[in-house]
Amino acid sequence: MQARAKIVIILVVALIVSLVLVGRGGGTSGSTWFNLPSVKVTVQPDGTAKVFGFNIGMVLQPALIQQLQAANIQKLEARIGYNGIHVYANGEDMPYIEWDQQKTETLQQVIRSMPGVPNGDLIANLLPWTRKIGLGAALHLPVPSGTAKLNIPRWKGETAVRRTTAAETTIGPITIGSLVFDENGQAIIEGIPASTLEQLTGGPVLPTLDANTLGILNSLGVDSVRIATHPNGINLFLNDRPLPGVAYDSASLGRLQAQLGAFIPDPAMLEMVNQVVPLLPGADISAAISFTGEPAAETQLSAITVAVGADGAVESVAGVPLPAGVALPADVVQKLGAANVDSLSVQVAPEGLSIMDGERALPAITWNEESMQTVAELVGPLAGLSPELVDTLMGTVLNLGIDVDVQLPEAAGEAAPAEAAQPVDLSGMTVPFIKLEAAYGDQGFTQVGGLSADTLAQLGVSLPALPPEVMGVLKAQGVSQLQIKSGDSQLEILLDGEKALGIDYGGESLATVLDLAMPFLGDSPVLQDPTMMKFLREQILPLAPLAQIDVTLNLE
Repeated sequence: MQARAKIVIILVVALIVSLVLVGRGGGTSGSTWFNLPSVKVTVQPDGTAKVFGFNIGMVLQPALIQQLQAANIQKLEARIGYNGIHVYANGEDMPYIEWDQQKTETLQQVIRSMPGVPNGDLIANLLPWTRKIGLGAALHLPVPSGTAKLNIPRWKGETAVRRTTAAETTIGPITIGSLVFDENGQAIIEGIPASTLEQLTGGPVLPTLDANTLGILNSLGVDSVRIATHPNGINLFLNDRPLPGVAYDSASLGRLQAQLGAFIPDPAMLEMVNQVVPLLPGADISAAISFTGEPAAETQLSAITVAVGADGAVESVAGVPLPAGVALPADVVQKLGAANVDSLSVQVAPEGLSIMDGERALPAITWNEESMQTVAELVGPLAGLSPELVDTLMGTVLNLGIDVDVQLPEAAGEAAPAEAAQPVDLSGMTVPFIKLEAAYGDQGFTQVGGLSADTLAQLGVSLPALPPEVMGVLKAQGVSQLQIKSGDSQLEILLDGEKALGIDYGGESLATVLDLAMPFLGDSPVLQDPTMMKFLREQILPLAPLAQIDVTLNLE
């Protein structure tokens, strides 16, 4: 007992001396002035533990001990030091909590301002000392029978991640500044209230902050919280003031990844996480959450790459692997492969939508602000959504701008290139001109080109029925006339004389459409006839952009 008392006295004296030395200027040297040995904690299989021979009760749940044993972790040591709070598994440094003087000062402010924290001022005042005096605890875990006991070296000093520069960006760059909470705690995403988005999901999108949470944020003076990745970790900011973050490098991430299997039982989730972890050093992601009702940053999205497998499975989006179950129709992917398409680029801008097949452009869809409102009034009911919601969603998408590059699997065999169309002299040819007017009622077409439906029926002409859902929406919106007009490589769809949508096309884009469509059209005799295909490519397609079309459908 006397020996133990002497040891305690020596430790206390050493601690006092170290405090005096540190108070004279330590803590800015880049390391601690004094490191106390880690307290040895011997953990039993039932989760109880002993320190210096005294039973201190349960420290770990038995289930967690089993997971640690499955990962063959025999010693888990936590150290608080100058550059952070470290966790060493079997003596090897894992990703850790990183801090410096400025981050510690921010944390002190939070602790002092946090309501309900016992002895908050005392804890805040002691916090800088934890950077000056190294403290730690080492949990010695039970070794399962049949498992060899590891020779784990003693802790020899504080470590740090190896600072690196990302060779390439693996995820992003992405800046998300659209998540906002108003004074009532309601979430708003890109100007859209979460309650509005619930119409799409059928359930809560984001929780509402209660009065207690809002009170805490107000007492802390929190206007925004920001998170940003960099090659060696994740930085956190409170009102642009840095907080302790996470530090890692490829080596520590590799050690973490090796242990994940014991803690993630779902194989699909484990596979996804194992793919994401190595990408973290190259991630360029920034997200800001505002509590003022106004965005703390402007959302900026880079081109988003979507990788699709041969079976249609969407393997990753923006470099982030996705779990199984997200897929495109496999037959569509196969037919695109048959058309020798290995990538499709889709760009959505305020003025329209364009699609590229590699370097070849497809016809572009165009619109304007007024026509978008018209489209929203039509699309909303067809999709079972309110026109207001569709208009809001479409406005958000247009403001953000979408640039998606869909990477498709390479075709099994490269398709033979289509025979290049020969230039055609159109100077002596008559430009096609089609003008047609028809009427459509509740029972279908009533007249076409001045001939009644009854007359056409007597002539053996059977008129098709237009989609009832579309016609019902048009009538419900009070549309009395649908018009299609084309000329000079442009086609417009007008409702009561006002443009709803436009399509810009040319002979080359129409040829691209034909190439992509052929695998979907089946074994048509026309498509299998080289002479007919030559005529189609060299005569019809060059004339199509010049064709003058004016089709008017009056709704009765």
